[in-house]
Amino acid sequence: MATKQNKQATEAYYKELVPVLLMKDNSRYKDDVTVTVNGVNYQIQRGVPVKVPRCVALVLERSRKQELAAQEYVESLKG
Repeated sequence: MATKQNKQATEAYYKELVPVLLMKDNSRYKDDVTVTVNGVNYQIQRGVPVKVPRCVALVLERSRKQELAAQEYVESLKG
């Protein structure tokens, strides 16, 4: 079982602010990104370095990896 101290350390880890910079262009990647974690919304501006809780950065990273995997899958279907 997790101790209270371990739970607090885990919560602190996921709440720690970390830097992110989302790519911005003038077509597909121009709008702000909204991330919702445990019912809390975070709106992140593209093209500007910002600090967000680590849990938000992890959601963004997983989303990027899923998008890359989907692109690879689509390319594999083309032959």
